[in-house]
Amino acid sequence: MNPPNKRILVVEDEEIIRISLVKLLERHQYETEQAVSVKAALNNFNLNEFDLIISDLRLPGGSGAELIGAVGSVPVLIMTSFASLRSAVDIMRRGAADYMSKPFDHEELMSSVKRIIDHQSSRKALTNTSQGPLVGNSPATIGILNTISKVAPTRASVLISGEIGSGKNSVAKTIHNASTLSNSVLAVINCATVTAEDLDQYLDLANEKDQATSIFLRDICQLPVTLSKHALTLTKNTNIRCLASTTKNLHDLCKKDLFCADLLLSIDVVNIYVPPLRERPSDIIQLTDYFLTQFSDELNITITISKDGRQLLSQNNWAGNIRELKNTLYQAAILVEKGESISSSTLNINSQSTNSVKKPHLALSAATASDNDALSLTSYFIQFVLDNQDTMSETVLAEKLGISRKSLWQRRNKLGISRKTD
Repeated sequence: MNPPNKRILVVEDEEIIRISLVKLLERHQYETEQAVSVKAALNNFNLNEFDLIISDLRLPGGSGAELIGAVGSVPVLIMTSFASLRSAVDIMRRGAADYMSKPFDHEELMSSVKRIIDHQSSRKALTNTSQGPLVGNSPATIGILNTISKVAPTRASVLISGEIGSGKNSVAKTIHNASTLSNSVLAVINCATVTAEDLDQYLDLANEKDQATSIFLRDICQLPVTLSKHALTLTKNTNIRCLASTTKNLHDLCKKDLFCADLLLSIDVVNIYVPPLRERPSDIIQLTDYFLTQFSDELNITITISKDGRQLLSQNNWAGNIRELKNTLYQAAILVEKGESISSSTLNINSQSTNSVKKPHLALSAATASDNDALSLTSYFIQFVLDNQDTMSETVLAEKLGISRKSLWQRRNKLGISRKTD
């Protein structure tokens, strides 16, 4: 039997198919609601209250694919009678949880429904963090969550890199919450202000308790080199599981003698890169819905945002990433008139910062990669491969990047990065 209160919205204009699907879902103990179009779904329901939306692709007045961008973190399963490989790939790229052709096989459909809802429940558990949301359905965010699910149960050190405000703290807290050490407090150490005495004190406490604990070395790129020995002793302690974050390339800092190479080796067992928000625009709307729900509870009013407001948010560069998005929405939520939606005119966004989202520049050599390029997933991949392929095997390279050897080979071919041979 399925867990209670799992709600599914069925959006289908053909009554026979809609009723048949609803009965099938209810036989499997799911609660259901119905809509005949995208407009009806948006007008009659709060889509974020559902655990799954199943929608036909071709609907009166619009495409079911529009629901993918309209919901927060709710997964959408798309059905269509016009099945083709091209449309399937397109729908999945737009963020659909799955794709099913009609007439659908009942057993296959229910298997997909259960898998999606179970995966969604696991993601909700992972994203439940007081440090802020790890929300989104972009390939980058899903990849991060998948990596977390693998590394969290281990004692491996994790280095989290990315721009200021991109969500590195949330990743660290999520790893801790999903680990075997979740019952203990995650000790957060601000490396910009920490002293030798502070680091030694953490070490003494870990030895006194003689039990495993987690520490988070926030902004370790700002750690004074003079404190490297103290930090290294801390990270090598068998009672300590170490997480660290950085906004700078630590390998570059090591080359300039601005960071300890031994310390980098100690903390960089698994590397998680968090892309800037401008490179994962599909996460912006999901984060918006998350924050507005949070602010609605705090201010004790229902806060909504208009279509043009959402469009403006999606077009913005968000130089300050998630932190800037949250502050912008918080101000708008406070200032919006009661009963009105947040609109583009309500949002305090500089028009010069919109419509100028740049696609990552693809560099094919480490020498041509700029600091900004290093902050894109593609350039990070290129830089990492070129920097390490002489000293690492293909297997180790793939493991460090969190992908399979086959994926590494495919990306090499796509980007024109050949494997050096002796």
